[in-house]
Amino acid sequence: MNPKSLFLGLALAALASPVAAESYLGRCKMGECLHYDQSDRRVEAQGSSRVPGDLVRVTLRQAVSDRPDTPKKHLQFDAPSEVRFFCSTARPAFGLQGGGYQGLNLGQIFGANELVANMYLRACHPGVDPGRNIEATLQGFGYRPTPDGTFASFEALIR
Repeated sequence: MNPKSLFLGLALAALASPVAAESYLGRCKMGECLHYDQSDRRVEAQGSSRVPGDLVRVTLRQAVSDRPDTPKKHLQFDAPSEVRFFCSTARPAFGLQGGGYQGLNLGQIFGANELVANMYLRACHPGVDPGRNIEATLQGFGYRPTPDGTFASFEALIR
């Protein structure tokens, strides 16, 4: 095997290898805090020249507590579920159960979309902690207000 092929093989393996589990506070509202444990991040597909981006799959587990600072060892996480996000500043989206994709307007974060925006940020930009201002963090990555339509398939999303 020549050195270029070996290097390319190692680089591809590194890109495909899962990221260690990341735990984070998703959101606290009305005395209920949602905590997440994210692992197994994989890039499954690429966008198009018109709508560039990466289709990313992560495994999430959720736990509920009454305090944002509950130690992880005291959280009881649900069974894991796979979630897909299309990481794109042009047309960010998340996968719907049963198929299709929901576009996300990540240029304007408010109560109803705060949780999914945080989940998107963690899946698409692992290791980034937005602190108290998810909207500013996303804008720093180049996200602007975008339409938030529904798309029947991945192919429709990237057209």
